[in-house]
Amino acid sequence: MKQFINSYKKIIALQLLVLTGCGGGSGPSITNNTPSGNRVNNTVDADNVGETNDVNETNNGPQLPVSEIEIEHDNDFSFQPDTGSRADKVIGFFEFTLRDITNNRFVRNLNNSNMTFKERPLGSEEPFNVEVEATQSSDIEVTPINVMYLIDTSFSVVQAGANAELTKQASNLANEINNRNSTSDAATDSVRFRTFADKVSSLQTTTADTPFNQIQFEERGGGTALYEGIDLSLADLATSAQPVLFVFTDGRENASSPGYNLDVVLNSAVNYNIPIYIAGLGNVDASILNQIATTSGGQFFQAESVDQLSDVFEDILYSIPALYTVSYRPTQRAGHTEFQFEVDYGSAVDMIPGDFNVDEILNNNASTTNQANNTSATNQANNTSMTNEATNEANSTATTNQANTTGMTNEAEDSSTANEADNSNEL
Repeated sequence: MKQFINSYKKIIALQLLVLTGCGGGSGPSITNNTPSGNRVNNTVDADNVGETNDVNETNNGPQLPVSEIEIEHDNDFSFQPDTGSRADKVIGFFEFTLRDITNNRFVRNLNNSNMTFKERPLGSEEPFNVEVEATQSSDIEVTPINVMYLIDTSFSVVQAGANAELTKQASNLANEINNRNSTSDAATDSVRFRTFADKVSSLQTTTADTPFNQIQFEERGGGTALYEGIDLSLADLATSAQPVLFVFTDGRENASSPGYNLDVVLNSAVNYNIPIYIAGLGNVDASILNQIATTSGGQFFQAESVDQLSDVFEDILYSIPALYTVSYRPTQRAGHTEFQFEVDYGSAVDMIPGDFNVDEILNNNASTTNQANNTSATNQANNTSMTNEATNEANSTATTNQANTTGMTNEAEDSSTANEADNSNEL
């Protein structure tokens, strides 16, 4: 009997364990408080622990805590009639960059989940309502940038033991930029670059995953044709959309061809209006490199030693503005609406207000179309009138010429008759 009671107690204990969630089915739930669209993968790869940081970013959220952001823009939302099945509605466009104020860098990995549109009738005192359909049908697209790379391959880079780390970080930088560009239809996976030492190489293009692993460094001596390299690279980018020049050097200018100097480079930087981002290693002329970069609208970053290159390259990556274009598709077919465009990133939110008048936008478009049609009809009528006038004038001229010809013929005939009469009289 005692053995039976002990067995019964064990059975009850096992049942209690199951009921209290020992198997995990009824235990306490764990809530992920990371904002939607910004979930960070916290899995640690044991093989990578302790390795040097490389240039990279997560696709779903910030790497660092973010508490303040700012939407930067030159122009407000612009609206026009939409097309196709939405021809009775409007569409708005807006270009902006997002600055992470907390970490002093640009945000490069926004997507549709980071934006929200709130609306209400213009002049209403009611709170703004989240417009789910408009938010879901709207888009954020990144504008691809065209980056040209100018890499110092002089022997001093090898002497500093920097060549392996340089090619690694430069390849990572190029891949990060191409990966972000890949969200656009206009993107390309090619990398364009020149190298320089005492001479500047020709323009090279590659689609390799490690684009700079095959570049050849000088085996001895060599100079630094920095100014010539920068000027030629700016010319390479002259016709590119959204161009950016990246430069790495560990030396001071001493080998450019005659005609290339600091003044020429500074003038080219202004005239081409292409931002130059420069990474300098070791004993470089920081003041001159900073002058070139800031004159162009870019920035200069100094690495005192090889082990700082990864941080410098990451700083450059996040210093290049990522330009986004929003396509806002509201659902209203009439009326005047005010809205708020919100962007959330990390634990920070920023907002841009605006408004649009559907009736005004659609009516203006119809008026413009009618005006264009009327202008076309008027031009056609004027052309017809001018054609008729030209025809009438030509006909009139022909009639006059014919009359003149007839008159001349008659005169000739009269003259001939007179001559015959004179001849007859003489006889």
